[in-house]
Amino acid sequence: MATVHVTLSKIDDRADTGGTMPVITSVPEAAQTLTSSDASTASTVASTPDYGLFWTVTARDGDVYVAFGAAPVAGANEGHLVLAGQTRDFGISADGEKIAVKDA
Repeated sequence: MATVHVTLSKIDDRADTGGTMPVITSVPEAAQTLTSSDASTASTVASTPDYGLFWTVTARDGDVYVAFGAAPVAGANEGHLVLAGQTRDFGISADGEKIAVKDA
């Protein structure tokens, strides 16, 4: 079982000075903490029609498989693997996208 924290955040591509800033904004659009298990667990937060959103996924206390989609189901040896203590970023593929997690 792992604690998985996810955020949906925008990329702020321009600083006040006009320089490029390819990093997520400091205030997420949405956030949720999930607990993984032997079964797939899906988020209630979903992407919006606002383009330029990214998922940031942090796994604590265990490795997890993650899947994305309108009704995602995370499966063993499928999708993306996020290792315990790791944070990974993923671009949104579609409006209404959710994330699902499962113990690895």
